[in-house]
Order: sequence, then structure tokens, then C-alpha cells
Amino acid sequence: MIRMFLSIFRGFGYALRGIYQTLREERNFRIHLVAVFFVSWFAFLYGATASQWVVLCLLFGGVLALELVNTAVEKTVDLITSDYAPLAKKAKDAAAGAVLIGAVISVIVAVFLFRDPLHWALVLQKIQSPVRISCFVVFAVLA
Repeated sequence: MIRMFLSIFRGFGYALRGIYQTLREERNFRIHLVAVFFVSWFAFLYGATASQWVVLCLLFGGVLALELVNTAVEKTVDLITSDYAPLAKKAKDAAAGAVLIGAVISVIVAVFLFRDPLHWALVLQKIQSPVRISCFVVFAVLA
């Protein structure tokens, strides 16, 4: 019984190490995390409902998981061959394409989640000063 729990905890440790290594080494993963932060900040200001938060969390998790899988595919292909190989390129491109599709769909869903103009007015009231509005616009574009 104890061995089973140790095995489970070890598995969690491996997973967390993989996430940490990807965070340290992969620029795109960090970009996605920054986007998660800014979208979460906006959703908080927007007054997102519980169901909107659930959808956002599913989207966040999906895109981050796709980025982890993309990294795994890239590292595996790099391990197998250091030479240019058309099949290796296709595998890497397909994995990157999966991340792109996930990210684009997430943006489309977010547009539908945050389309209510009344809520936009409330967000702008919360960040009333011109400096805050400018920062918000810059951060929203960057995200």
C-alpha cells in the first residue's frame, strides 16, 4: 500500500518537473502563461460568472497541455535525429499546429464569453484613470 502511494507521489513529481522544465526552457509556454494571467485579470475586472471561469479554466488547461505535448514531441524528435528529416519536420509542425488551433479556438471562445457591452462599461469604470486605461489596453493587446 505504501509503495503504491510512493509511486503515485513519484509520478506527480515527474509531472511537476516536466512542467517546471518546460516553463524554464520554452518561450511559448511562458507566453501562454502570461496570456492566462492577463485574461484572468480581465475576467476578474469583467466580473466573470462561475460558468465563464469554468470555460476559461478549461481553455487555459487545454492550451497549456497542448504546449506541453508539443514540447514533448519536439524533444523526442530531437532525441531521435539531429539531421534534417522531412518526417521529423512534419511531426513538429503538426504538434505546433495543434497548439495554434487550441490557442485560436480559445481566443474565439473568449470573444463570445466577453461580448456583453454592459460589462465592458463596468470594466472601464473600474480602471477609470487614463493611465490605467492605457496600461489595460497595452496589456490586453500583449496578452
